[in-house]
Amino acid sequence: MHFLLTFQEVMPISKTRNQLISNAWEPDSVLYGMYAPDQPRNSGHVNDPTITALLKEQRRTQDHEARKRIIFDIQRHIADQQYYVYLYALGITGSWQPYVKNYSPNSTYDYGYRSASLWLDR
Repeated sequence: MHFLLTFQEVMPISKTRNQLISNAWEPDSVLYGMYAPDQPRNSGHVNDPTITALLKEQRRTQDHEARKRIIFDIQRHIADQQYYVYLYALGITGSWQPYVKNYSPNSTYDYGYRSASLWLDR
């Protein structure tokens, strides 16, 4: 079973103010949008009372460790139910002349980084 990033890794506590710092991925923004029945991003039309109750509970929970446990419970339940099953993967192929060196195809939006490091052996 593959879980999302751990809550502790993505939501550090500010030492000075004892507040959550959202400098990384906030689990609620993804989980609530994809799995709450009243959300427009719920493209799978998920209407699971267990998930809905857990989503609301984690929003009300202020204790960091307790909220982390609830989010892990949500992730386990979602993994067991498999509401979204991704059936395809993007395949990238590429070809280039033998005199083009230090190049490989890239499927990300790097806007020329790979091209900047290639060279021609002519």
